[in-house]
Amino acid sequence: MTKTVYAYAADGKYIGERTLDDTDRSPISGAWQIPAYMTEAKPPAAKEGYDLYWRGSKWEQVERPKPEPAPTPPEDTEPQEMDVQPIPETELAVMEGMVNIQTRLAALEAKLKGGE
Repeated sequence: MTKTVYAYAADGKYIGERTLDDTDRSPISGAWQIPAYMTEAKPPAAKEGYDLYWRGSKWEQVERPKPEPAPTPPEDTEPQEMDVQPIPETELAVMEGMVNIQTRLAALEAKLKGGE
């Protein structure tokens, strides 16, 4: 013997019809054991543009969200010039000093490892 139930997702959205068999019966009482996220209540036919959701103890029809329109491309398709900012002399000197320190550190590490 089988029983038809109606499955829904954790958020309540209708998934589809499922069929239970004798393995879904209690071995003691023989009563049907309806799995989680399923109901015996048959859903109504969904209206066009609507989805069915199980809410509380009944089916509800919820309108599907309308797709957002595709964004329109910007009208100006000419390449834009990048605004390049010059690096101040002091910042450039600091950067060069850091490169010098990194070079010296690499040489010291190589010497400690038995390199040059």
